[in-house]
Amino acid sequence: MTERDPWFDRRVSPSFLLITGLLLAPAIILQQNLAVKSVQTGLFLGLALLSVSDGKRRLVIGSCIFIATTIIVNLFSPVGRVILQIGVLRITLGALQVGISKATTLASLLYLSRICVRPSVRLPGVLGCYVSETFAYLGKLLARRERVSRHNLVQSLDEQFESIFNSEDEQPAGLPRSGNTVIGVLVLTTILIVNWGALFFPFSTLLALPWAPIL
Repeated sequence: MTERDPWFDRRVSPSFLLITGLLLAPAIILQQNLAVKSVQTGLFLGLALLSVSDGKRRLVIGSCIFIATTIIVNLFSPVGRVILQIGVLRITLGALQVGISKATTLASLLYLSRICVRPSVRLPGVLGCYVSETFAYLGKLLARRERVSRHNLVQSLDEQFESIFNSEDEQPAGLPRSGNTVIGVLVLTTILIVNWGALFFPFSTLLALPWAPIL
């Protein structure tokens, strides 16, 4: 591995990353507490930044635009009590909550896929082989800086894949594969336990604690 390899690629195998991502996805989707969902989004954004070697600024800016756009679109479907009115637009509490919930869920899942889906993942069986190759080519396609032409989409994608196939022929065989380290497995296991624990933790009981009024 080189010094520019992402943090997870140096410490966790692609298969373990994929399994962890599959186990984390339900905890993200089923979570209903908006505060927890917001913390999850921040957590997975930080982990996604560790999983890439470049393009971090683009990831942050794109995430902010995506989250803001999702929330704004949902504001045009008013639900519940009006909390603010800007001209003819009435911002309701229900629409704001729905927008935040959708935005944080989708963003967390996107970050999770960035973290846990690696081109070098290897799955068992014939079907697993095809799925692994699909992940590999998709990862290489997303990693390329060339833009896909909207006017001639099919030809542009064909040229991109042909370039990927040609570059594979030029690469030497026997590249090293990453393995699991104690710290890598510990980090992912802790994240898995915390997210599933947050799903079942009775946050409503915190409101009954003596210090709740000062929070």
